[in-house]
Amino acid sequence: MPENDYRLILFDQPDDPQALRELFRGVMGLHPTEAMQWVKRAPGILPWPLAEGEVRELLDALYEQGIAAEARRVDTVPKLVPPRSVHRAAVKEDGLSVGGLRGEPAHWVPWAKLELIHGARIAAEDEFRDPRAPGWSGTLAAGLNAMILRGPRASRARRASRVVKEPTTELHLVRQDPLIAFRVVADQMNYSDLGDRLKPSAAENFPVFLADILGRVGGRAHVTDSARALLDPADDREPTTYPNSQAMLDATTLRLLWAWYRRDREVGGAEQA
Repeated sequence: MPENDYRLILFDQPDDPQALRELFRGVMGLHPTEAMQWVKRAPGILPWPLAEGEVRELLDALYEQGIAAEARRVDTVPKLVPPRSVHRAAVKEDGLSVGGLRGEPAHWVPWAKLELIHGARIAAEDEFRDPRAPGWSGTLAAGLNAMILRGPRASRARRASRVVKEPTTELHLVRQDPLIAFRVVADQMNYSDLGDRLKPSAAENFPVFLADILGRVGGRAHVTDSARALLDPADDREPTTYPNSQAMLDATTLRLLWAWYRRDREVGGAEQA
């Protein structure tokens, strides 16, 4: 019996979801509903490992459908969980110095080892607050109503009000040799290493910190469009917003795989030339 040693990664959304569903059904014998769940994961890493024969057949058909994809052995799929939280970091000439909880040097990331920079926003759930707590008379009235088995009448003025919360900003930095992911939450950072450029708020300091990193790393790392949009948003380029931090980490993993895929194709093309 063949071993399921491969994970299939799709880098594109299908132009024809039904054709992709039928492909999954034909190769893996999936129920139509289950096959469509796989389709909805594109782009992304399909959830279960597959046998070598299955991935070869799938890759051939995906190529015909114009969908960029690759198969990797299970033990070569990057594991970025859990990312290391960064609360203080200094941008140096040769690399990034990550500080510990007490400010001591905890990790050194040479720019040549920095492989991926992905920045985005994380949606925050709105809050619902009581606009004002009941005074002593309201509390007394509620107590009397309870004694006569009648609930207090809700006041229109005291209905919960919705407080819209702004999304938070996160930055993922992935280094190689060894493979480590670092997570920066903009409003949880100590920016004192900015020196005389330090501003009163994280919203002002984070763009300076990110711009310093991008200025040092040059073209050696893959920088996502979403990360660049954090510095210069425009109508046609805005940072991606994810529902939660895990969704962003999944996307970072996929972008890292895409960077590897693109690099391997460029190397292969250069060797053939």
